[in-house]
Amino acid sequence: MRTRKTKIAILLSSITLSATSGLALADSDAKQGQQQNDSSITTLSDGILSLPRVTTEHVQLTPLTMTSGKDRPIGYTISFDGVSAANQHNLWPNVKMTPDNGTWNWNAKGSLKLDITNPGIQVAKIILKLSDNLGVIGSAENQLNYAATIAPNTTETVEMLFNGSKRQFDGYWGGNQLNLRQLAEFQIYVQGPIEPQTIIMNNIELTHATGDFIAAEERVINAGPVPTLALISDFTHGEQTGIAQDQSTAIIPPFDKTAKNGKQSITFPATEDYPNLVIQPKQPWDWSELGDFNLAFDIANPIDEAVQLFFRVDQAKNSQQGGTADGVTDSLSGFATLQPNSDSTYYLSLGQSAGAMISGMRSEPPKRSYDAHAISYGWGETALNTSHIHSLQLYLQNPTKDAEIEIGAVRLIPNLDADVTRYQHIIDQYGQFTGDDWPEKILNDEQLQLAGQHALEQLGNATPMADRCLHGGWNKGPKLEATGFFRTEKLDGKWTLVDPQGCLFFMTGLDNVRMDDTVTITGIDYTKGDPNYANIASPLRHSMFEWLPERNDPLAVNYDYAPFVHSGALRQGEVFSFYRANLMRKYGTEKAEAMQIWKDVTLDRMTEWGFTSLGNWIDPMFYGSERIAYQVHGWINGDHKRISTGNDYWGPIHDPFDPEFINSTREMAKVVASHVSIDDPWLIGVFVDNEISWGNVMNEANHYGLIINALSYDSKESPAKTAFSQHLKAKYSSIEKLNQAWQSKIESWSAFESSFEHRSALTQGMRKDYSELLQLLSERYFSIVQAEVKKVLPNHLYLGARFADWGVTPEIARGAAKYVDVMSYNLYANDLNDSKKAHWKNLLPELDKPSVIGEFHFGSTDTGLFHGGIITVADQAERAKMYTHYMESVVNNPYFVGAHWFQYLDSPASGRAWDGENYNIGFVTVADEPYVELIEAAQQFNADLYHKRFEEKTL
Repeated sequence: MRTRKTKIAILLSSITLSATSGLALADSDAKQGQQQNDSSITTLSDGILSLPRVTTEHVQLTPLTMTSGKDRPIGYTISFDGVSAANQHNLWPNVKMTPDNGTWNWNAKGSLKLDITNPGIQVAKIILKLSDNLGVIGSAENQLNYAATIAPNTTETVEMLFNGSKRQFDGYWGGNQLNLRQLAEFQIYVQGPIEPQTIIMNNIELTHATGDFIAAEERVINAGPVPTLALISDFTHGEQTGIAQDQSTAIIPPFDKTAKNGKQSITFPATEDYPNLVIQPKQPWDWSELGDFNLAFDIANPIDEAVQLFFRVDQAKNSQQGGTADGVTDSLSGFATLQPNSDSTYYLSLGQSAGAMISGMRSEPPKRSYDAHAISYGWGETALNTSHIHSLQLYLQNPTKDAEIEIGAVRLIPNLDADVTRYQHIIDQYGQFTGDDWPEKILNDEQLQLAGQHALEQLGNATPMADRCLHGGWNKGPKLEATGFFRTEKLDGKWTLVDPQGCLFFMTGLDNVRMDDTVTITGIDYTKGDPNYANIASPLRHSMFEWLPERNDPLAVNYDYAPFVHSGALRQGEVFSFYRANLMRKYGTEKAEAMQIWKDVTLDRMTEWGFTSLGNWIDPMFYGSERIAYQVHGWINGDHKRISTGNDYWGPIHDPFDPEFINSTREMAKVVASHVSIDDPWLIGVFVDNEISWGNVMNEANHYGLIINALSYDSKESPAKTAFSQHLKAKYSSIEKLNQAWQSKIESWSAFESSFEHRSALTQGMRKDYSELLQLLSERYFSIVQAEVKKVLPNHLYLGARFADWGVTPEIARGAAKYVDVMSYNLYANDLNDSKKAHWKNLLPELDKPSVIGEFHFGSTDTGLFHGGIITVADQAERAKMYTHYMESVVNNPYFVGAHWFQYLDSPASGRAWDGENYNIGFVTVADEPYVELIEAAQQFNADLYHKRFEEKTL
């Protein structure tokens, strides 16, 4: 099993462990400079997680120290107390991991793995639980649980798939609404009745998810002191405002005006089980008119040890004084870790059930950073009546020794976790971020117009590089057979394309040279699709824009409507293209003329920059331009059956065994052929589909997910299931022989055909047969597509299905290689030699096929975009260096015949409409301004291209 692992040296600033009592200590050794929303968790083996201090009668934690004598643990021994049948419904011995502040963003991750050793003589039974903010307050669908068993005296790698419940794998329950962007807790617990048991835990790791999930590092702006909406109590001058002496058991000495921080000292004595400080007004507080706020406490911890402090807010009189607030009913409780020698603000939301904001962007605008830490929700009410707050309480649970804190102001502050002001007017009239400046930024129309005049003056002056044949091949190299069309050939151990004149050819170019992905959601939707009945469907989205054109504005022609959105703030809605509006401004023309100029300027640029082809997804206006080679793309749609892997990012895959699939493919091929000439020598070939969820080799569930799901179907409803059943019947003459091979207990072939539900670990026999079925499916798909494409475009190459690094298995690749002319892979990595992502590279000698990289890129956040793309680098200069580095790794590989960068244009800063991508991945900005460093690097590389490929020694 191959797994892409993320070592947890970048925890969300810190991580804590706690037991049933709720006590926790933050990691004082957490590395500096990491972002709170990073999608990582610390590996115990790295020694990043410091020893927690846990006091509980239900769980005992013991650190495992390194043999070298270092004081950091490499793991923990966890001893769980037994649970009797009588206590099984109210006692769950557990250990919790929580971010010290905020939440984890694991949206880019697919599973959590850890090594668990069972040193005992009985089977160990544990449950892993992952919860988001709603999960920790009791929502079952926001808590993902996975039960694991570990055999006696063994060590097993336990993997918790974040979609395991949705995929109906054995041992999972709950979690169907788990928000991976806002995870609040990871827990290991046992469920009674159960005997006492001990396990050893280490090597906690995360694996990447299937799909284009990328968690960006959030930019943080130091915003200074936390602003105050209302002052509740103030201890900075010694008034001891509102302390209920008769209800408090904490020791409160006289105020010392010489104290360096001006706070009131409070001591919680260990002689009390729950030493507390109660703050209570003469009349209940009414905060209902103050809007969206947090309750905040300014607290210092002057000692050298961390303190776990609990907070309770009552909306009624305390039950001990005859009221109804008892810590659960009419009470909301939370907890926070006060770091040693710290002085900070701790804040608590009184409306924990509030939903998360959805901006519709892959990465958010800069967040205001305050010296403030969230108080984690503990138990009780999920929201309080803020018009009747009766009292506040700070307390400890069962302290083993006295603990001292210092308290300053108690106040109401803005809701720090729901700051919508960071989104207001962040996009200017040109589609650029308003909060920064950078060299390419457009400040006024005059700048655009000058750039347009310059472009028009240069129009038509571009000439191909001197070493190029007519169609972009190498005119200084050997001349091979000229067929009038592009083809492939292996020459001196290297695969190469051959252009129509017989010149050696290597593809370089840019994807997505079109307007489709320039549009962004405005936050407006139309009733019944009529723009005359517009309504603000997402106030957050709509607030982002400083300017959008009125309906009578000439630039309003750049509005459109998206009937379906893959992911974002809305499921459908109005969209606007700032890029196209900027072209109209730039050239001072109507849309149609601006687009024609853009086409000519773009072709000149591609020629001047030395690219040999246009990449995938180009506007049809470029077809037949007879200036640069190109490819076309086809999507297979239709009413044929589909198969789910259970892990479908873009959707379930085609069922190629359905006879209707042939009709769907034939229709696709006809549509593609209708846009091009069958005799066009500039057309290299056809890509069909993109990044299908074939599965991956990260784990067994992903590798064989297609087959696992397909076998669970009824043969009457699934052509794939029928084909697989027939294959197995031919291989095994009886159900008994299949059961023997699979170690299964299937009653009959009839029962098997009805449904075979097996979602546990596979046996060796299953894995062998599932592998055969995967290749059978692959060969069926690619043979049908090849046949239909060649019927309509017999002179052109079939360029494959553009495998994502997260969406290809050896079996699928082997099936494809039999039928495609060129294998295509989308690889977002530092280079082609990245063994963690280019795991399929090991297959290249076996497959021995010409191959192309369909997508790669590098981005940054130094030009007003909030996300640097799938591979993010420091700045524009680094983008240029990495382009050259990546392309050199491709050129040096004898199996590759080209690579295309994704994409020509930057994504919209506010996110492309389809899925919110807001990446700095273009060669040009939203204002059509070139990124000079990147272009110069590509231009130089293209000038040296053929020398590097055919004259230098291949690595």
